[in-house]
Amino acid sequence: MNRYVFDLRILLIVGIGLLGLIWPQPLAAQETVPTGHTGWNSDSNPPAISQPTNPNVDGGMVRTPDGLWRSTAPVDLYAQSNAPQATGGPDDFGYTWDNTIPLGWIDVSGGIDTGITPSNDRTGAIDIGFPFKFYENTYNSLYISLYGFLSFRPIGGGWNRQSRVPSPGEPNDVIAPNWMPIDQVGGYIRYLRGGTAPNRWFVIEWNRTISDCCGDQEADQVTFQVVLHENGNITFQYLGMTYVGGYWCMASGIEDSMGLDGLTVTDFCRQINSNHAVRITRPPVSARVQIYPRYQGRFTQAGVVQRFEIPVRNTGELGADTYEVAVSSRWPAKLLASDGATTLMDTNGNSTPDTGSVMQGGATRIFLDVQTPFAVNVGDNHQAVVTLRSSLNMAKAQDAHLSTAIPSPFTQVYYDLANGAMAFDKVSPNRHLTQKVTGDGYFGSDGAVAETQNGFIYVWSKGYNNSNNLWTREIEYTLLNKDGQITHPVTMLTASRAATVNTYYYSPAVAAMADGRTGVLWYQYLYNPATGQSIDNIYFAILDPRL
Repeated sequence: MNRYVFDLRILLIVGIGLLGLIWPQPLAAQETVPTGHTGWNSDSNPPAISQPTNPNVDGGMVRTPDGLWRSTAPVDLYAQSNAPQATGGPDDFGYTWDNTIPLGWIDVSGGIDTGITPSNDRTGAIDIGFPFKFYENTYNSLYISLYGFLSFRPIGGGWNRQSRVPSPGEPNDVIAPNWMPIDQVGGYIRYLRGGTAPNRWFVIEWNRTISDCCGDQEADQVTFQVVLHENGNITFQYLGMTYVGGYWCMASGIEDSMGLDGLTVTDFCRQINSNHAVRITRPPVSARVQIYPRYQGRFTQAGVVQRFEIPVRNTGELGADTYEVAVSSRWPAKLLASDGATTLMDTNGNSTPDTGSVMQGGATRIFLDVQTPFAVNVGDNHQAVVTLRSSLNMAKAQDAHLSTAIPSPFTQVYYDLANGAMAFDKVSPNRHLTQKVTGDGYFGSDGAVAETQNGFIYVWSKGYNNSNNLWTREIEYTLLNKDGQITHPVTMLTASRAATVNTYYYSPAVAAMADGRTGVLWYQYLYNPATGQSIDNIYFAILDPRL
């Protein structure tokens, strides 16, 4: 199989909409990604679309082609479902929240203007006015976003794409009273400092910010605040939260510096009510331990020793700590010190191996080698659990779960978050092959794969900016042999280089047939920003190596 083109005799297009059909240009196998396109990654959003549709539906939520989430549920129906809780937490660190406190609105109209506008959607570093403790760190400055959150690290890319809180995806170190896409500022976004030590405070107000999700005659308008207290507590305050029809999804809560620990105050895509406040309380000083990642897994083969690295952080506030280490494992396992060679020893004389002293705010690592038995079968699996416990407070502990398994043969494809490349995995009981099929930072999505007579076809969607400076998403593919080696370079299956409207091809599906042909199905969404009109199409094509 060395050449694929469209068999247009059996190309099926189902279209509904207002703009008319725009057919993709068929490409020969030799045509690669055109130089007239400029790629964009997941951190760079195409322009907002006022009335998008997308098949990725989660309950009342719909995800749009540019990655935003909105709710299609009427306001009165959505508000009646599952009454929110009055309190929540604790998270691993110990934060809790309570929304039974009275609203204590602070007038910020005379405060300092952030300078935030829709075209300037974030600030540089702003002095808090006092040291503020947040999880295991202490900060003196913060950064404010148009989109209803602050962070203690620089905010890149605007981040109008909503995120569940907590989430390990950037941005992290976030306090989010109302994270949502915002289009306009009807009032202001200002901040104010007040109080005297040790009861100083810092407040940010988003006043009459406007969000137009779905082309309604009236847009949503919301006014809310976040107050940072010198004792480490946080208050969310909501004055007027007005919604009309469908609305952009929102979330509120806090998350730590890695987005691993945090509190969800308002469930993702649930509306936040007017005229109430939420107090997030910092826990008392305590010993703590954090393991990241807490869950690791990999495929293994008979007789192979799999090594797991376990990073350990002292997130407590009582100074240096030593963490006792215990292992539960059915397969032979051995603990190793941070050098990866020395057996983990008992450093404090209590007959239990430990990490040694870890300074407050510091980190170390240990290793666990797990021996796979020589007599294993497909499907055999094992989980070792490593428990680290604070010697300052034995009630403070975390577990690391380390899994190994003998796999059945399979192939998978994915976008690798570690490097941004499109990746291909071929796994069997005796071998695990990983292959990058693009360079790093490629940022494709929606990968699909099928096994053909001679190897594999790998299909995905990727975003570009075309020659008319419009955002597009194209369907691309590459061919690999049975050993996972590339036999045909990355090639566009669609091309919107001359499109005059926003054109999105995505969500491909692929299947191989016994005669060597391959079927590809994908979704198209077109949007004309000048008229607000849109169209949805389903495309199906046969790739035939005989043509």
